[in-house]
Amino acid sequence: MTALRSLSVFSADQAGAYREHFADLASVLGDDIDTKLGRFVKNWADSGKPGVVVLTGNAGTGKTAVAEAYCRALGAALPMKDELLEVSPNRWVVKDLSGLSDRATRTGVLRNALLAQEGQTLICANEGVLRDAVDDIGDADICRFLEHALRQGAAGSQNLTIINVNRQRPTSDGLWTQLLDYVTREKLWPGCKDCPFDRGGCPMRSNAEQLRRTDVREQLRTLVRLGAGEAVPTLREVLAILSWAIVGKHSCAKVKKDNRDRSDSAVTAADGYFGRVLGGGLGGGAAERSPLLIGMRRSGLGAVSDLEVDGWLRDTSGAPHSVRSIAGDPAVTRPELVKEGRLPGLAGSVSPLDRVRTAQGEMTFHGLGEMVSTDEDPTRVEDGLDALVRGDVTNAPAETLWRQRVYFEASEDLGGSAEAARRLLDFRHTEELVALAKKAATGQDTVIELSELVRGLNFLVTGFSSPNEGLIVPDPACLFARDPGSFRPASPSLVHGQVHLENLALQVPDRGIVENVLDVDHVDVELVADGQTDLALRISPRMYEAIREAAEFQGPVGQGVAEMNDLRGFYGRLAEHLPADSSLRVADPDSNPPALVTITLPHFVGRGIRR
Repeated sequence: MTALRSLSVFSADQAGAYREHFADLASVLGDDIDTKLGRFVKNWADSGKPGVVVLTGNAGTGKTAVAEAYCRALGAALPMKDELLEVSPNRWVVKDLSGLSDRATRTGVLRNALLAQEGQTLICANEGVLRDAVDDIGDADICRFLEHALRQGAAGSQNLTIINVNRQRPTSDGLWTQLLDYVTREKLWPGCKDCPFDRGGCPMRSNAEQLRRTDVREQLRTLVRLGAGEAVPTLREVLAILSWAIVGKHSCAKVKKDNRDRSDSAVTAADGYFGRVLGGGLGGGAAERSPLLIGMRRSGLGAVSDLEVDGWLRDTSGAPHSVRSIAGDPAVTRPELVKEGRLPGLAGSVSPLDRVRTAQGEMTFHGLGEMVSTDEDPTRVEDGLDALVRGDVTNAPAETLWRQRVYFEASEDLGGSAEAARRLLDFRHTEELVALAKKAATGQDTVIELSELVRGLNFLVTGFSSPNEGLIVPDPACLFARDPGSFRPASPSLVHGQVHLENLALQVPDRGIVENVLDVDHVDVELVADGQTDLALRISPRMYEAIREAAEFQGPVGQGVAEMNDLRGFYGRLAEHLPADSSLRVADPDSNPPALVTITLPHFVGRGIRR
């Protein structure tokens, strides 16, 4: 528990989130997570092949851990100082280039490493510092090499490899299970002396237990994927979010004291992982420290209503067995109490995750729904509605906590993972994007999906909702006059040109050397025109949502400013690439069916002037 609290960046006690202070935690949490990048540098160390490997990326992506793995492969320790140090004969490491004293020193270290003909040098550097050093070296070829590596994720030559660690994805098949096992495996949670878990009183062990479930992990994976579409998902952030979700502000001593003083009413669903994983219990300032957490919150989980799910809370009798169980329905969890006729507010509770706090005392989700729906005391009903909708007592409305728990633990009762996401998230098409990305990555046929994307894009930028004419490229002036995805009706747009479907392709951003050295998760796709990488539109979950909504509803989608600016840039590049139409055409959304209409201007013949 103490080790997990140190992993969190949401409090002052966060030393374990930084590699230099991690040694004490390692004795509790165990060996490092095995990554492709770690294996890459170990194999490089074993091979003895001379050259330079540069790892760049945001803080928290695991660069220092990889440097430590490289040193360990050589039988050496990670240097304590941020300098160019020889850790083994002809093996040099700079664990943080920005730690060198000044810009000139950093440039000199990088230049000497690149000029060296023998030995190995591993350099870890944040992107800004690395760019400055490369610019100061003044070699145009190296500048282009760095730019290519940053854009594509990695680049390698005979003596130089640059890897953008920002492209590593914690939701990859190789990392996701490891990350969750790292903080939830049973070995870490045997229970301390007098632990109240068996009596349903320890929220920390209850959270860890649920996060060991395969279905819960997959649902959480979807949320992290959505967050990754908004920000770079660092390993540090993911571990911090998981630690907060499990432990929060609790300690073993506090949990035992609260249980001793207040018994089953000590902790409630407000301490559950399903709310805390979205920042529940954190102050606004603390939550703002994590761009990934902000992105996950934009999923809308808990705020999106569903008639059936909300109905289950108000009356569990018609719900599936597993739903009644997580609601704390005593007819399912404690049938012996039902036979005896003893049904207090917490009858049926089996863990803190099924309890909510109300002005009438603590009760299960089932008990709250029953009080709101059937109680004849108006005061009790009003108190129940306050807890249900406003959350004045629990700091989180009970209906929000309920939707979150159903999303995680009853996805099969909603029709599966994809259907649960469609019904309870603001992003209805996330699972479809993931499936499309996997098809594109493995070279499968994506013609149907491509056609649907073109339909949506055409509607967003011109109001022309058909893929039959290929991708319509409007005149730049018309595109910039119209706000793509806005709530203003589309007007006819002048057509600059077209890209036929056979000249469009879908691919994934992470391919080639990136897949060999980093754990990647194909979530985004790129729409590429005429096979040119500079004519590509990167489609993130948020962008995909806007395009699919436009194709499906043919109405305004009101998506984010950043995504619409990306669209403008993409179409601007296409307009520069394509020759303008020889004829004057407009995309008319009001014609039935929508059509490209050729405009014929009147032709005037001049007459001679009589004198």
